[in-house]
Amino acid sequence: MGQYFAAVDIGATKTTVSVSSSRGILARVYQLTRKSGDPGTVPRQVDFLIGAACAQARVEKPQIRAVGISTASPFETTDEALSLIAPNICGALGEKRKEIGNDWRQVPLERDLRGKYPRLRIANDCISAAVAERSFGAGLGEDNLLYVTWSTGIGAGAFVDGHLLTGKNGNALHLGHIVMNYHRGDEPVCGCGGRAHLEALVAGPAIGREYGAEPQEVFQRCRRGEKRAGTLVQRVAAIMATGLYSAVALLDSRLIILGGSVSKNWDILEPLVTDRFYREFPVLTREVVFKHSELDQYLGDMAGLSLVMPDDWIADWQKRKPWRQAPETTVLEPELA
Repeated sequence: MGQYFAAVDIGATKTTVSVSSSRGILARVYQLTRKSGDPGTVPRQVDFLIGAACAQARVEKPQIRAVGISTASPFETTDEALSLIAPNICGALGEKRKEIGNDWRQVPLERDLRGKYPRLRIANDCISAAVAERSFGAGLGEDNLLYVTWSTGIGAGAFVDGHLLTGKNGNALHLGHIVMNYHRGDEPVCGCGGRAHLEALVAGPAIGREYGAEPQEVFQRCRRGEKRAGTLVQRVAAIMATGLYSAVALLDSRLIILGGSVSKNWDILEPLVTDRFYREFPVLTREVVFKHSELDQYLGDMAGLSLVMPDDWIADWQKRKPWRQAPETTVLEPELA
């Protein structure tokens, strides 16, 4: 019997599942993340999607040896199990109650999935992304690495001297929730309810809110030379650079890897971010190298899989890069679950 592993990527917008063997990724499916019903909705959706991916891969569900879950967070430990307490998923938190439409205070992710599979490992999506990029992507072999997602939210994961930082509840490096200035009362409100958090200032929704258009439209207008869009992008880049410097000042990182939807505009952002970053204390900044994610569209698959992948697969996958031949993702109807 072959060994099969499931990788899960839970985001505020969609949840993706892939099934892999030693040969590579066999199937990928996703649905919009379900946010109605009771707090067990998300674990049930994950279990359903694993079954759907198995069916596409022609693998029996009991053949899944382990499941790695890369998810939006933060977490809280309840009865020795990780519960998901994400403002973009749990409607009882932060500033998005009406938008989300549920009254969840937490999602019992580990409690509801534990026991269904021989092995289950759950991690913050940026921590697992740092593992994946260090094992297979832009950070291959780097012991002092900072991975940052710049997207709908801002998050980070890091290795220091080869050690992965996790923290008491797996919440290390919630970079998006560092406070960027003193409260005056008029700063943008973060999704968690706090003010002046980095995420509330530079994430995709913040860019869109400030300009009055989708973030990608702002960058397109910046490319066309529109002054207003260019000014906003410059300001956002400078703020992000300051946040990255704060992280490096704490961690002494050698490499910063950027991923996420906003970072796809790295051709515009790189010179703006690095110019501001390198103006900070040179002894901390001058040796730092910036790279964009190499795993890119496969990062979610590889992040979850990296949490549970057998050690004897790693060298072969590093050499062959089989994720690049992964099948297209099948989108499942939202009512199926």
